[in-house]
Amino acid sequence: MTIQIRCHYDVLNVARDADAATIKKAHRKAALKHHPDKNMNKSKEEQEESGAEFKLIQAAYECLSDPQERKWYDEHRDMILRGGVDSGGADGGDGSSFLYDVIPYQYAGCYDGYDDDNPESFYSVYSEVFKEIYQGERDGYISEGNIDIEKMSNIHLSEVEFGDSNADWEDILAFYNTWEGFTSCLSFAWADIYHLHDIKEAPNRRIRRLMEEDNKKKRKDAKKERIEEICALIRFVKRRDPRVKAQREKSFREQALKEVERKKEAEQRKKDHSAAKEVCLFFCI
Repeated sequence: MTIQIRCHYDVLNVARDADAATIKKAHRKAALKHHPDKNMNKSKEEQEESGAEFKLIQAAYECLSDPQERKWYDEHRDMILRGGVDSGGADGGDGSSFLYDVIPYQYAGCYDGYDDDNPESFYSVYSEVFKEIYQGERDGYISEGNIDIEKMSNIHLSEVEFGDSNADWEDILAFYNTWEGFTSCLSFAWADIYHLHDIKEAPNRRIRRLMEEDNKKKRKDAKKERIEEICALIRFVKRRDPRVKAQREKSFREQALKEVERKKEAEQRKKDHSAAKEVCLFFCI
């Protein structure tokens, strides 16, 4: 699915340094204008256009109203606007080509609804994305000369599935718990500043050690960036997952019912205590 990506700030017509109150006010104004209930008397084409704009408005506000998500969006905005789902899959001509490009999938326009039968739905798109991420890890691990796949540090990622709208909550929870602890099994050797030949040609042991330390730091930084990228994707997806929202609402209802029951029991204990006290006073008299 090819999409035209629009900046969240442009959608809400606010400056990039707008504060939370300004963003909230802009969202309300734009949402009221394009809400389906406000466009019932328009033509079908106009209703569809307004409906599409309403979705963009909601997606923009959902991102910019969350401080953590907005920070990540601001840091990667240019990459997101240059991207699109067709640009998924980095190809740096080296080991980095195994890092599946997830930036385009942190934009709500990359999926279309939540219908299980739609190949471009939330569930279909992200099921494929997480499979691609794992496949890249697996292929990269093999390309580095490893033979035993079972020794991959993140082999457990293959044991959970994203699922669809009918997935059991236990499976959904297992998926998020597993992926929220993501770490890459790749060496990130492509981030090295110095090649092996350069290190061998170093004038002395001290210089070689410094060169090796620089390479080690670059690999560590590259791995950290990849982990943060995947964790940001997980947060983005989880926040928009209807199954997670439904479970959260269910938990709130159950907690509310438990609280009502607790108050009833406390009130009954109070009444019982008062009654027992009265009986005691009666016999004492």
